[in-house]
Amino acid sequence: MKITQKIVSSVLVIVLGVLCLIMKRDVITVAMTLLGALLILSGLFDIAGKLIPSAVVKIVVGVLFIIFGFTIVSAVLYIVAALLLIWGIVSLYYRIRFRVKGARAIDTIAAYAAPVLGIVIAFLLFFNQGGTVDWVFIVVGIFLILEGIISFFIPSRKN
Repeated sequence: MKITQKIVSSVLVIVLGVLCLIMKRDVITVAMTLLGALLILSGLFDIAGKLIPSAVVKIVVGVLFIIFGFTIVSAVLYIVAALLLIWGIVSLYYRIRFRVKGARAIDTIAAYAAPVLGIVIAFLLFFNQGGTVDWVFIVVGIFLILEGIISFFIPSRKN
């Protein structure tokens, strides 16, 4: 990766992290609106290219994303919660079944903590979306900022 790409990528990740911290759930609304606008724009390009069926689908979905974006997000959060719960249970099961151990004690703790944390977050998303969503965005924002900083300072490997 070129140094300019690395800088731009790191800055964008940090900016996204800051937006998650500041805007919390409003980031989803903005993202859904942008996604809807991009779909409408893509549909208009499809009309210009005489791809009418594709254009109609993209424009209709884009309009629905803009109008019903937050409702769609609520449904998506339940789906994410279900997938996270399944992942957590399956991951924890396999870690226990195969007696996963890390090189150090902290590695072993981390290996078991990740699926447990996933299960806890899934339950919180199922039963307290309002409070949990804000908390999840704060945590995601912090992780994105850390990821951006780390990716900026860690040298990239050459393939």
